[in-house]
Amino acid sequence: MILIRIFLISFLINIIWEFSHCGLYSTCLNWTPKKRILLLFFASFKDALLIVIFYLIATFPFGNKNILELPLSFYYFIILSLFFSFVDEKISIRYKRWEYSPKMPKAFGVGMTPFLELAVTGIITFVIVFL
Repeated sequence: MILIRIFLISFLINIIWEFSHCGLYSTCLNWTPKKRILLLFFASFKDALLIVIFYLIATFPFGNKNILELPLSFYYFIILSLFFSFVDEKISIRYKRWEYSPKMPKAFGVGMTPFLELAVTGIITFVIVFL
């Protein structure tokens, strides 16, 4: 089933992304290795689930499962992903769920790597699944 493939591939891609940018969070650097690994796997699971949900929202109105065949679905996915990521980061920073290290590139008060994560990992997932 297509949703399972999207979930599994995006989960694997997000694990790589999460471990790669973990050093840009001061809170991540202070966690024990066990806690870090558990939280990064949970974050990857959540991100994969969000990619599936945003995929469904973006493709449902058009009835086309291949999101790469219809630019409007693709753009909806990107806009939805970026909007959600921006709001989620703003809320997470405000309520101190995590803190950025000085190395984190920021724009408009949010880290660029978490802001771009869902859109970029989603696009990579769709290229793998549909091409």
